[in-house]
Amino acid sequence: MFTFDLIKQLSVDNCDMIFDTQFHPTKHNILAISTIEGHVKLYDTTVDTNNVIMDLKKHHKGSPVRKIRFKDNGQLLVSCAKSIKIMDLNTGQVVRKIDNCGEKISSLLIVDDYLLCCGDDSGAFKVFDYRIDRGIYMESNECQEYISDLDINEAKRTVVAASGEGTLTAFNIRAKRMELQSELFDAGFQSIRFMEAKGRVVVGAEDGAINIFNVNEWGNISDRFPIRGQTTRAQGLCSIDNIELIDDETVVVGSSDGKLRLVSILPNKELAEITTGESGIESLDVNQISKQIVATNDNIIKLFSYNEIDKKDKRNHKSGFFGGLDV
Repeated sequence: MFTFDLIKQLSVDNCDMIFDTQFHPTKHNILAISTIEGHVKLYDTTVDTNNVIMDLKKHHKGSPVRKIRFKDNGQLLVSCAKSIKIMDLNTGQVVRKIDNCGEKISSLLIVDDYLLCCGDDSGAFKVFDYRIDRGIYMESNECQEYISDLDINEAKRTVVAASGEGTLTAFNIRAKRMELQSELFDAGFQSIRFMEAKGRVVVGAEDGAINIFNVNEWGNISDRFPIRGQTTRAQGLCSIDNIELIDDETVVVGSSDGKLRLVSILPNKELAEITTGESGIESLDVNQISKQIVATNDNIIKLFSYNEIDKKDKRNHKSGFFGGLDV
């Protein structure tokens, strides 16, 4: 059993929509966001005033910045629009720019000290060696629609890609080849994460289901867990647009009906849910060290803390799943 508390809410000025957000990997009070207007901002979540510690306006010449990622313990900030920019946060200088031939990048994954992956709106999957200019390490065009999300296994070898056409595609980036693509599903795939402790990959779909694949068995799902939503999108069910791991057995998902849901995987069970706003959750991140969740709707950032209650304490806990939460 988990408890959740809303600890902070921030409104981003001059912003219609936050596209992505991520916690700093070592400075847990620092939060990065990117916006549809093309801005990138860093916030200090411990202060209430003057909390913007970096503000990069029109960072990609005004193009919407869809994804941001920290690298090298937070010394580098990687962002993408129609290109990828790598900024040294110590100097404030862009140390590398990677062009994507004008195609909008929809997903971004940092692999290691020299490789990064991206997927774009055309369905292209690319791996770059970002130490050198135009260092295309691998390219594949197996997907017919945009690549919505990417994840990699602990061995840093297998990348799985979720596509809006409704497929999972697995790539061996060390051998520079596609391993297998799943059969085509009726609903598009929007989010994807490895759960290696269970030997599974979980995929959030537009029809409100979490599709579960066995690792290295990419052709079809081994299980499926539907989540019922309140929206009219995709046959009346909510779309699971974001998914992140809480621990080896539990994920938190953000949906198009504006709800965060805590879900146990195998056994499949919805443990808790809360409404964060009227619009869908656009971005989501989890800090497992500080035990915090950040979720964004429109131009609003909401920061939650979470804690697991020991079984022996359950009888004494009277406030239920969301003790202290008033939203």
